Amino acid sequence: MCGKNVLVIGGGKIAEGRIKILNGFGAEITVISPKVTEYIENTASMNNIRLIKRKYKKGDISSLTPFLVIAATDERQANHKAMTEAKKLNINISVADCREECSCYFPAIADSDAYIAGLVSKNGDHSGVKKMIKKIRGVLNP
Repeated sequence: MCGKNVLVIGGGKIAEGRIKILNGFGAEITVISPKVTEYIENTASMNNIRLIKRKYKKGDISSLTPFLVIAATDERQANHKAMTEAKKLNINISVADCREECSCYFPAIADSDAYIAGLVSKNGDHSGVKKMIKKIRGVLNP
């Protein structure tokens, strides 16, 4: 993801978690959200991400042409509109509140100095992923 443009739509805790992971991989991140967490605000103030403080609107994805879109607002309709725009442009999108609308899934991450592992569920079992990634983290960082 190093140097790849990523658009994160939303500024809450889910968006924050995705941004932390993407930052670790060197992604160039733009966030569109009228409200953001303290972490996102601070990260933007240090110029580590670009922050556009407003709601997502149709055309944002086409104007930014990102490699990946993360739709993580608390508004189902906004996430759906972002998915529709991204898919029309053949841009991969991870929709936080609707697995069926995703063209890719954002993995849970476990890493150490030597290894990194990403984990997703075949069937949407988030609690199973949470348990398994904890075990993997334990193996990578005993």
